[in-house]
Amino acid sequence: MTKDVNDAALAAARLMAKPISLASDYPAAGCFKNIQLTDIPAAMEKNGFRVGAALMRKWFTGAPFAMPSAWKTGLGVDHRSLAMQHLDTSIVSMPWALRFGRTQETYLELKNAVAGKGSERSWAFSQKELFTNLLKTGKLGAHAAPFGISHSVVDVHETAHVNARSVSANGFEKLTDPLDDMYCALGAFTLHVAAEGVVTPLQRNTIAPTHRVDIHSLAFYIRDCYDFSGDQILGNWNASEVRKVPSSNLYMVENASFREWRSRHQKGGDFIVFSDLYREKLRTPLTWYFKVT
Repeated sequence: MTKDVNDAALAAARLMAKPISLASDYPAAGCFKNIQLTDIPAAMEKNGFRVGAALMRKWFTGAPFAMPSAWKTGLGVDHRSLAMQHLDTSIVSMPWALRFGRTQETYLELKNAVAGKGSERSWAFSQKELFTNLLKTGKLGAHAAPFGISHSVVDVHETAHVNARSVSANGFEKLTDPLDDMYCALGAFTLHVAAEGVVTPLQRNTIAPTHRVDIHSLAFYIRDCYDFSGDQILGNWNASEVRKVPSSNLYMVENASFREWRSRHQKGGDFIVFSDLYREKLRTPLTWYFKVT
């Protein structure tokens, strides 16, 4: 969906739909005639959207914080250096995410890409990415060294990352994805894969590779930014129902609703989401050769 189309859709929705009330703090102090923005987590739970509700509750109770734009892509950011209030590694799990077909499809595509069953370009990227991380962490030295064995998803992301794929990132997918817990929790997100294995130094000469890398397992995980930057419609709600299209008994929520609520109440903290690690042992290890000059 282009920016012009998105802007037109948002302008039309603002004309047709009633905006949700931003009056109450979180948690809401009492009963209201109409649904409040702070009632959305409870409405999610009524629809079975447990993970979406938990993430939104974390945002509402956090200190006011707008995520820097540089954090959105994650490039140039060492997540190990970020304060813990800006990270969450406990709410989203890979077993939960893999219940959804769109995650499953991307997981299979990503696994094939690393195994060399996808495009040559993607396979080359995977090797270059792992080489860069192993070099950065000092693993391509004179002694054999394991990599990717940490139980910390943040540490694995920074030291053994191999490749990634976006999920539900284009406009068509945003329009056609079902309104389920994944839609409410993450919407569009990125599925990543890291490697676990051993680096073995080889005898050096001027032509041959200097290190053999044996990958014994892959670790899949999600990274996403839970923030409300930009302009986006987030559904039309009442206390027990949500729809993508406006209705007379529903109230529209958009990104700007959360930004204005944060400004009014001085609460609401953006954060980066990491899932746990879903490790998959390879039946046949992948062996790659790298040359350090």
